Amino acid sequence: MNLKTKQFLSNLPYDLSSSIAVFLVAIPLCLGIAHASGAPLFSGIISGFIGGIVVGTFSKSALSVSGPTASLTAIVLSGISDLGNFEAFLLALLIAGMIQTLLGILRTGALSAYLPSATVVGMSVAIGLLLVIKQLPHLIGYDVEEFGVEEFDITKEDVNESYHDPHEAKETNSLMLLVHAFRNLQSNVLTIGIISLLSFWVWDRYFAKKFKYIPASLAAIILGTGANLLLGHLLPGGALSQDHLVTLPVFKNPSELFAHLDFPNFSYWDQGTVWTLALTIAFASSLESLLSVEVVDKLDEENRKTPMSQELIAQGLGNMACGLAGGIPITSVVVRGSVNASSGAKTKFSAIFHGAWIGISVLLFPKFMNTIPLASLAAILTFTGLKLAKPAMFKLMFQKGYSQFLPFLATVVVTFFTNVLIGTFCGILVSLVFVLYEDHRTAIYREERHGKFRRIILGENLGFFHKAKIKTVLESQPSGITLEIDGTRTLHMDQDIKELIHEFRKNAHRKGITVILGGIPNMENDIESLKKEMSESYQKLLKNNQEWVEEKTSEDPEFFARNAEGQAPQTLFIGCSDSRVPVNVITKTNPGEIFVTRNIANVVSVDDMSLFSVVQYAIDALNVKHIIVCGHIGCGGVRAALQGKATGLIDNWITHIKDVYLKHRDELDALPEDKREERLIHLNVAEQVVNLYKTGMIQNALAKYGFPEIHGWVYDIRNGQISEVDYKDILSKELGGLYGYPK
Repeated sequence: MNLKTKQFLSNLPYDLSSSIAVFLVAIPLCLGIAHASGAPLFSGIISGFIGGIVVGTFSKSALSVSGPTASLTAIVLSGISDLGNFEAFLLALLIAGMIQTLLGILRTGALSAYLPSATVVGMSVAIGLLLVIKQLPHLIGYDVEEFGVEEFDITKEDVNESYHDPHEAKETNSLMLLVHAFRNLQSNVLTIGIISLLSFWVWDRYFAKKFKYIPASLAAIILGTGANLLLGHLLPGGALSQDHLVTLPVFKNPSELFAHLDFPNFSYWDQGTVWTLALTIAFASSLESLLSVEVVDKLDEENRKTPMSQELIAQGLGNMACGLAGGIPITSVVVRGSVNASSGAKTKFSAIFHGAWIGISVLLFPKFMNTIPLASLAAILTFTGLKLAKPAMFKLMFQKGYSQFLPFLATVVVTFFTNVLIGTFCGILVSLVFVLYEDHRTAIYREERHGKFRRIILGENLGFFHKAKIKTVLESQPSGITLEIDGTRTLHMDQDIKELIHEFRKNAHRKGITVILGGIPNMENDIESLKKEMSESYQKLLKNNQEWVEEKTSEDPEFFARNAEGQAPQTLFIGCSDSRVPVNVITKTNPGEIFVTRNIANVVSVDDMSLFSVVQYAIDALNVKHIIVCGHIGCGGVRAALQGKATGLIDNWITHIKDVYLKHRDELDALPEDKREERLIHLNVAEQVVNLYKTGMIQNALAKYGFPEIHGWVYDIRNGQISEVDYKDILSKELGGLYGYPK
């Protein structure tokens, strides 16, 4: 015995029992949907049989079950009316099946991967809610509406014309029907409904694991049917009338059955209405099948995924068979698939067996089928609906954020009040709004501001709908800056965006803005004017040097001769690289008076060999008496550390400043946001002074000479003032009592 045979035999008990449960539910669904579609009742049975046998054979879905669906009743009803007869409709259905098969061969099923998950979940929840509200009237004995109609609005085709029990007229929607149902409650039906509900719940909770091959749905039908027979024996008139039971056609012989079959009329093949209807059925049934399979796949505990293009081929072959044999359109149906999954099915053989049971029941035991209460079937579908529409699902989707919750909610609400196709379309539209919104926000990947130099880094894919965002950012740039527009990340740029950037660059001189383009496809800088500007700025430096030399020489002819003799600075200045902190200018000192080293944010790090080489030279060779660590207001390194934004290689350096922030986090976080940066600048200077004091180089110099003295400064670029930083508290906490420092 090979592996496949072993697997088939091990799964057979589960698939057989599940197929019976699905088949019992499917029979009244097929009949009810056929009636609501304005088609012969037996056409629903034919479609249920083909949905199981044909689609089940060619589909690779493990749990999906196909058959007539309530979502297409309006299309079928209007199609039969427009064409004038059912035989012409069958030709349209045959052509629709061919189109579906072709769509599968062309691999269009892959488009299902683009369906938003929030929409798929919303569809399953909406179907669950509809199932519950639609089954309540059947549970209490108000079976005026055809079993299996799952749309909110009620048409005259949805009403059972042969219903004999008293009922109210003018029911146009499900809520009105529910109100009327409570007014016309029948105690014997309600009793059987309660017995069926309780038996389903008890079996599922206490016996399902012990008796794995008997699903709770089958237990509910057996006990419900038994209860009906028992009521008939115990109470006069206690048994349910045929209005409240399955009503399957009874045929005396096979020839009578075949007399009910209809066949397509090929003489209508050249009518445009037939082809229009065929396209409508093909696309509507394909979309619903893909959506339903997505939902049912999520119910699969083994997490198997259905090949969607193969599913379209299977659905196409099924609809071709329905067109040839006199059926109505079929799709994968969430309700049947959900019952199949909850009943413990393991493979697609459950769907095939359910189709076989439909055929056998019509031929061999229709009278037995007609003893099954609709209330028992309603109990099964009620539990199925509750599983699909768990209240926890709303909470879960809300926790995922508005971008998931609102498309989900839109799908639920619209599907509930219209149908699956319209609801799904609305859910996709709402999802698309969020996609476009997020895409609009990412038109600008990042905007960097470095004083009078700014950089705009563009996003990866820029379409015409990004034009407004980019235009707003460009127009908001202040006068007198140098602006780089960086397109190195951009993979696609619409022509509208290129024209926008071109126009901005052409007119930027009016605001004194210099525009530099970087990495934008098919757009280059104005090299000639750029080279001219570069040359002018460079030559200006040389010219300024000559002017300075002349000024100094005229003021003091011996100035350069004295400088050439050597330097004897008394101070080492450790400052920030920012060009707005000119040391000799702000201290009004001459060349040779201050020894200077700089880095980003005036950090003193033991890893910085360049810095400590300068420090050692200043102490050993120049014998400086003072070391100044100078920060400044508006320090870009401190701001980057505080904001936590990625800025490239500098990220590794400003980690030292982030450590300062974390060390003083309680103090900094307690400050207003506009004061936080300035305080961190002062704390950073204090910590870097302490870092210097910790080094053996400074400690040895202090022990040997008694100097240098270390100072902390903050230079305010807004007014030119220097303020001293008090670092004594930090020094005392970290080094008090060590190396001779006072406690």
